[in-house]
Amino acid sequence: MQNLLFQPVHGYRQILTHREVFEGLLRPHGLQFDPEAIREAIAARQHDVPPGMVPVISSELISGNPFFGGRENDLYAERMRQTMPDARVLISIRTQLRILPSVYMQYIRRGGTMTPERFFDGEVEWGYFGFAPEHFEYDRLIALYQELFGRDNVYVLPQEMLQADLDLACADLARFAGHAEWRGLSSDARRVRGASDPEYAVPVLRRVNHVRPSALHHEPLLNLGTGGDHLFRATSYLMRRAFVAALMKSRTPVSQHVRARFAGYFSESNARLRRIVSNSIDMSAYT
Repeated sequence: MQNLLFQPVHGYRQILTHREVFEGLLRPHGLQFDPEAIREAIAARQHDVPPGMVPVISSELISGNPFFGGRENDLYAERMRQTMPDARVLISIRTQLRILPSVYMQYIRRGGTMTPERFFDGEVEWGYFGFAPEHFEYDRLIALYQELFGRDNVYVLPQEMLQADLDLACADLARFAGHAEWRGLSSDARRVRGASDPEYAVPVLRRVNHVRPSALHHEPLLNLGTGGDHLFRATSYLMRRAFVAALMKSRTPVSQHVRARFAGYFSESNARLRRIVSNSIDMSAYT
């Protein structure tokens, strides 16, 4: 959405960059956070938005870091309320048994080295947090945003709707955003961006992470510097080739573990979710 949908060609103008959201809204320590500073920055940028365009702030970081349980997402919601109390809020979700393997694959891309079993166990020591499935009980965060901004100002968009009918989903979102001049998606916006590595590549990629410095592994066992990044990209490229995929594509160890580990875990949360989301939204995948 940041890179393909919320663009001037579609009548949207992002008034803060991904980095500015992090630096101004999320990064400041709680004892130093200054809501007035970010309010002034937003007001200045809004002033420059041409008539007919919808100002947008978009960052998945606002929902919290899923690698460490997303424990800060309620704090970020409160900061949103302090800095932009009249905002309309879009929350995009994906069925848990589909998004969790994707989260793990992003963990690997960021330099993680744990197996799926250890990662999803969320092993913690006092004061040190890991993965927490509660982060994916969507009803809790959605209910908080509804309380802070009003139920009519919070729009839940299941990613399954994008897959089922991309044009309709984007048109419905435009109506929620008050985008009266919506004219449909450009052809360029229909391409896939940022696809994860195949799951069968995990045993190889996580071992490559032992030789490349990264956000999750600053001091690897053997530091190859930028050579480690090159090795990771080359391995990822090789594992995606057709001759490898033909032999390995049926191997989905991350998804298999997620299905076994979290079978039925989200049922109660999803039942609550269906009760608080608009009846016009197709929630049939959330059981």
